[in-house]
Amino acid sequence: MEEVQIKNQNEEKLPIGKFFAWKGRDISLSGLQVIVLGYLLLFCTDVLHLSPAFVGTLLMVSKIINAVTNLFAGYLVDNTNTRFGRGRPYEFAVIGAWLCTILLFSCPPEWSTNVKAIWVVIMYFFIFSIFNSLLFAAQTPYMVRAFPSRSQVIKVSSYGGVISMLGSMIVSITFPIMMGRLASSGDGWSALILIYAIPLGLIGILRLIFVKEDTSLDAGDAGQKLSVKEIGQMFKKNKYIWIYAAIMGLFNVIQGMNVSAQYFTYVVGNISLQGIMGMVSMIMLPIMFIFPKLMKKMSVANLIQAATILSGLGYVVNFFAKDNIPMLIVGSILVSLVMLPLSYLGNVIIMNLATYNESLGLKRMEGSTNVSVGFVGQVFNGIGTGLIGILLGVAGYVGGNPEQSVKTLLMIRSIYALIPLGCMIGIFFFAWRLGGLEKLLSQLEQNKKIKE
Repeated sequence: MEEVQIKNQNEEKLPIGKFFAWKGRDISLSGLQVIVLGYLLLFCTDVLHLSPAFVGTLLMVSKIINAVTNLFAGYLVDNTNTRFGRGRPYEFAVIGAWLCTILLFSCPPEWSTNVKAIWVVIMYFFIFSIFNSLLFAAQTPYMVRAFPSRSQVIKVSSYGGVISMLGSMIVSITFPIMMGRLASSGDGWSALILIYAIPLGLIGILRLIFVKEDTSLDAGDAGQKLSVKEIGQMFKKNKYIWIYAAIMGLFNVIQGMNVSAQYFTYVVGNISLQGIMGMVSMIMLPIMFIFPKLMKKMSVANLIQAATILSGLGYVVNFFAKDNIPMLIVGSILVSLVMLPLSYLGNVIIMNLATYNESLGLKRMEGSTNVSVGFVGQVFNGIGTGLIGILLGVAGYVGGNPEQSVKTLLMIRSIYALIPLGCMIGIFFFAWRLGGLEKLLSQLEQNKKIKE
């Protein structure tokens, strides 16, 4: 009995060194996404002088292709059984993602429009459709084999969210400031990206080097290949995958419609002030530390619902703030709340979905479950990115023009606040539906204990 208790206590403890090594890749990718998703459109319109509608359409198509490659990546990971593990072998992709980011922002402005467009699409494709797809698909299978208990996974996801947020926050604060100093030309952009790519790329491979997978968990699956038919049965039987996919789809519309750089450049009038919004994220850090305690009192679905209410209020504040920095700070604090459960507890939800798969007589399929949700998210992210370019083009946006029209400024404000507000309403509804999964799993667990 004592041996069992000691074993359980050991499984509850989270090794600090292993924890920080694990979060290295998350810090690296969060920084990459801040840069690419937040500033690529501005780079393409104001430096490469491509039209916003054209760039938006290119990126939308690229992201939809990325959604398809995510499905193949999930299938590949679920059918991987090596002596290094199932997800770990794919961690090399973080280096490829950063190399392509450097090349993406090194596109010479003097190239022809067609060549610049092809270059942007190819680099973007490799970053997200190849390298990020592999990393995304490998995330959950790697995690559940690297950390032996649900308690550890929750701690890594919640406490780890603080580390990821710190990394993202540092890039969010410093990048617009450095951009204002260096990014006055194509060469300046290249130098700026290198400043971030080299250290973040090195941090990104810490997980690969120091965190091992427990390959014994795959012993029963060795030689067993996951079939497309089994994945199809999962889609047919597990309705909660669709509900969670809808939540992440709407969330990714917001992420895809990231117009912060344009907002601070043209509505506020100073891109460097965008760094202040990154500093505001520090207020969110203490909340991450209480997530495990909150989850004992509230379900993940309830946490998402509460966050959407506060975030929706934040978007209302943002719309009326215009260039009022104190109001924008308040709005940013409220808006950031929805990021916490959706960004950092996703692995817990995927674990629940995989457990429900087992209860239905299916394989767990963490990789395929993860990328199935990611498929919808990427499609909607692409739609959001495409809409930015199209809406800005319709509103008469002219890249590099310091004096945008009233119509253009209103459109930027709407993309910044009103469209995300509508998405929050949808997320609230689907989170309410997702709550049924946690109730169902709790009931199954109780029935299991009764039988034992």
